[in-house]
Amino acid sequence: MAAILAVAATSLSVPAGAPSVMGGTTALQACPAVEEEIVDLHLLADGLKDSRAVSLWEKLRLKSAIDELIGRFQAYHDGRRDFSLAQLQEQYDLLLMRIAAHLQHKDVILHQRLCNAWFQIWQDLEDPQRFAEKFS
Repeated sequence: MAAILAVAATSLSVPAGAPSVMGGTTALQACPAVEEEIVDLHLLADGLKDSRAVSLWEKLRLKSAIDELIGRFQAYHDGRRDFSLAQLQEQYDLLLMRIAAHLQHKDVILHQRLCNAWFQIWQDLEDPQRFAEKFS
């Protein structure tokens, strides 16, 4: 995990006002804008499914990790607070850094889309109403 954080921290950055992990260390560097944006985790998952940058085995692991994170947010919004919002944010940032590390040199377009959508996806997960609209 430390290797992923090191790679991600040196090659990526967060948009202004976006969440960060590990006490203020940003997870992303400036990413150029792309025309077609990812607007939620489902579109990110679809992009990963079609990408050749990630092996089939890793795609399955990432899908499982995305589903697990969504389940944790569902429990959080349902009042079962096994994880604090700060812990969920850290898990989210680590998952997206893991995905970004796979994409950054092999699927530049999807990597850029991920960078641009990082904060928007977080807002969808964190806000109970937006979460219900996107994931219920």
